[in-house]
Amino acid sequence: MILYFLRHGEAGSQRRAGDDARELTEPGAAALRRAAPLWRRLNLRPDLVLCSPLRRAVQTAEIFRESGGVTHTIDEALRPGASWANFGRAMAAHPEARRVMFIGHEPDLSSAVTALTGAASVRMRTGGLACVEFYGVPEPSGGEIAWLLDPDLYTDDPEGE
Repeated sequence: MILYFLRHGEAGSQRRAGDDARELTEPGAAALRRAAPLWRRLNLRPDLVLCSPLRRAVQTAEIFRESGGVTHTIDEALRPGASWANFGRAMAAHPEARRVMFIGHEPDLSSAVTALTGAASVRMRTGGLACVEFYGVPEPSGGEIAWLLDPDLYTDDPEGE
């Protein structure tokens, strides 16, 4: 089984909009769109995309879908503060899925990857993407980090300025 963890892109200030309503900034959305060719080269083809209901996560899921990904399913269990148990329960509702992408927030995603792999720590920056592989059922310390993409790979100015 393969699990992908995608942190939403750069979002606007919480002061202007409540946390639930925060949207991606234009640079944040543009950076995610620049990631699309890399996502295609990695052959990301999740069977299921589970997404936090917060606006910035939904916008990230929509950009992923535009890049050739699948439509997302919003799951309340992925709200900020989610633990691996929340992610696991959300995924269990879709037993046919063998490749699942979670789109959510920090520190939830880093905590889940850390718990699943036994890593000392993992840092998921905005727009970052991790892939964790399992030989069987996902369980704590049973996974292996296949790769972790830092958003600097695709957030640099495309003109080189």
